[in-house]
Amino acid sequence: MFRPNTLWLTLVAMVALVAGLWLGQKWLYQAPQPPLQIAGIYLPQPKELDDFTLIGQNGQPVTRADLKGHWSFLYFGYTYCPDICPLTLVELNKLDQLLGQQQLNQDTAYLLISVDPERDTPARLGEYVRYFNQKFQGATGTPQELEKLAKQLSVLYIIPPHQVGESYTVDHSSTVLLIDPDARLHAIFTPPHEPATLATDFAQIRQRYESSPSVKSKTFQ
Repeated sequence: MFRPNTLWLTLVAMVALVAGLWLGQKWLYQAPQPPLQIAGIYLPQPKELDDFTLIGQNGQPVTRADLKGHWSFLYFGYTYCPDICPLTLVELNKLDQLLGQQQLNQDTAYLLISVDPERDTPARLGEYVRYFNQKFQGATGTPQELEKLAKQLSVLYIIPPHQVGESYTVDHSSTVLLIDPDARLHAIFTPPHEPATLATDFAQIRQRYESSPSVKSKTFQ
């Protein structure tokens, strides 16, 4: 038979145990955060990218590893594009300026990936992107590597049949792709690309990323 004091201590211990389990579950299994509302598509579970090899504007290889450690804004286009590509790069330049005013551009990069390697040499790409912003980078690659990366990022483009040396235009997607510091696709920004909206969206995406348990754990390692 339990003595009164023993029974009381047992009840207190059981209450403490239940309370501890409840608090532990609340701490470990927090309710999922509501989805972010952005001008495009936000991926709550960012998409891992398979490796790829492109050619940078200085002739150096550009791989998935080069996307790690910073935020990257990717845009697929080509230098002979008559309208949407230069307009998008103008908007990305304005975005970079806005992020600079907010102290959010120290670890950002911008990469134009040309889907027209026949005409866009690395040297031409480098000269082209620097016209818009000295920070911008350009890259291209073999048709096979470009297609492999484009499929991963849901980018479409069509190079029409043509003769060598013949002028042609390339139909292509006009999305801006945000790659996080873990080299994962984190968001897809759809046109129109309004710099102020992009800056606001990026700030909240970045805040959500930096507050995630996985990133916090890296900070203390």
